[in-house]
Amino acid sequence: MLDRTLIGRESEPNVVEVEKGAIRRFAEALGDPNPLALDEGAARAAGHAGLVAPPTFAVTLGWSERFRHSLDLGTRSVLHGEQSFEYARPIVAGDRLTVRSKVADVQERAGASGPMDVLVIEDEGRDDKGALVFKTRATFILRRG
Repeated sequence: MLDRTLIGRESEPNVVEVEKGAIRRFAEALGDPNPLALDEGAARAAGHAGLVAPPTFAVTLGWSERFRHSLDLGTRSVLHGEQSFEYARPIVAGDRLTVRSKVADVQERAGASGPMDVLVIEDEGRDDKGALVFKTRATFILRRG
């Protein structure tokens, strides 16, 4: 089982500059035709400072590989079980966000092929003024083996 002392462990802050190209590529990969994510003129006409990221874009800003390795998960198979998003405001191109990840929970559950570990990671992104922009919560299932 994963060590429950991981609960509360936080990553170092990661500063991310949100680029318009990243927003466009993400929207295109999703097949999202929203002009706010693809057309700067449409985004500005709607009152935004730049392109507006699709609602699930925050997943690209979350827990880094460095943080993942610090949790010593090994080479187990990982299944992304669930994801939720909360926004104080939209993420827009040009945002400079400080993102922190933390382990919110560790559990053991019975599975069809035996016991499995459940890891819950929460990410939080804040702007340069320290104001909350987004929170995410992701549940990962780790098979033992």
